[in-house]
Amino acid sequence: MLIEQLFDTGLGHASYLCADPDAGVAFLVDPDRHIDAYLAVASRLGVLVTHSFETHVHNDYLSGSRALAELRPITVHTGADASVAYPHVGLAHDEVVHVGELAVRCVATPGHTPEHVAYLVSDLRRADDPQYLFSGGALLVGQIARVDLLGATLEASLARAAYDTLRSHVLKLPDHLAVFPTHGGGSACAATVAGSRWTTLGFERRHNHVARAALEDFATFHRTIQAGLPVAPAYYPHVRALNAQGAPFADRRPLPLLRQSALAGATVIDPRPPHLFGAGHRRGALNVVGNDSFAVRVGSTVPFGTPLVILTVDVEQAERLRSQLAVIGYDDVRGYASPEPDDGEVLRIEQVDARTAAARAEEGAVLLDVREIGEWRDGHASGAVHMPYSEVRERAGELPRGRIVVYCAGGIRSSLAASILELTGREVLNMRGGFTAWRNAELPIASDD
Repeated sequence: MLIEQLFDTGLGHASYLCADPDAGVAFLVDPDRHIDAYLAVASRLGVLVTHSFETHVHNDYLSGSRALAELRPITVHTGADASVAYPHVGLAHDEVVHVGELAVRCVATPGHTPEHVAYLVSDLRRADDPQYLFSGGALLVGQIARVDLLGATLEASLARAAYDTLRSHVLKLPDHLAVFPTHGGGSACAATVAGSRWTTLGFERRHNHVARAALEDFATFHRTIQAGLPVAPAYYPHVRALNAQGAPFADRRPLPLLRQSALAGATVIDPRPPHLFGAGHRRGALNVVGNDSFAVRVGSTVPFGTPLVILTVDVEQAERLRSQLAVIGYDDVRGYASPEPDDGEVLRIEQVDARTAAARAEEGAVLLDVREIGEWRDGHASGAVHMPYSEVRERAGELPRGRIVVYCAGGIRSSLAASILELTGREVLNMRGGFTAWRNAELPIASDD
């Protein structure tokens, strides 16, 4: 059996192509919408993809199973309890599907979602015993996937289901199993996930603090899985709804270069680094740096379905960022345009170092920390106010009208938050280097909640 992991670092999403090269066939586990990547791997290995296995109806990215099934004669498998509207085969607990000499056994593992399943895989050419576990969110590297994404009403029952899943199914499996999760480092579907992208059951049994908590009473387990959760991106419920219907192909038509007059009614996204954005940008532009986390940060701050324009003159960058947005369902990208306005009118956001930020705070400016709650609790600038960047748009009214110095860990999320606050007419400054620079300058740090 050959296993190829495809990992989206911005989303923290791992998907898999598993091949029986002797039989010339392969299956996918939790593919995303960029199906060309899987077909390219299959072509390189000389195999035909015949099946796709979904562990759950995803919140964080659009699945590619439906689109691939429209292109190729594959069978899409889900757990029996998954409510999806496209053609699929729902597998009962312990039901087995054979792909060449690979036996794929469905294991009901509710918790992250009610319909969640995992897949135990045996390479029958080696042994009947399972050798691999594709765990979805039931077991991650050092964590499990969170249980609160479907709302407070379901959280308690899903927490109990996750507890029972670990105790009754996952932790009873043999130590030798190689574990390949769907959620990895960078995913908001979990608290902090270790950097490794795969693990073993035995290692997690010994070192995963959530797995260890599952061997104690439920109250201890429940407290453990509630700690350190990041703010869930606002696009998550919309993506889950689209996945239940089955995501169609993403638009592949080339993006047009737009004139100034065509920007009306769209949110304009400037992907340049904070120092360039701060030096001069279009009125109304949001500074979402065009790195691996671009799509998540757009999805966390721009309402789902909003028309978008990407401010760049680099068509390759525009297409790459449009492709990232497509994975989370932001399909209404109207085109790209120059970050320089036709009339030459630009706005500026001052970039200040940590000591200057501290001086501004002493003069009465508000220090605004826009990191996640776990980062805040590990230490923050003394006297700072906490508001995660994804909540700034909705909570801006809680902030005073005076000068605001925004910081995050390194200056990227804070520049986005500063650009959101600029839309409200506030005077904002961005602290370059973020809390790292503050700590390195040996400025006062607090660690209260």
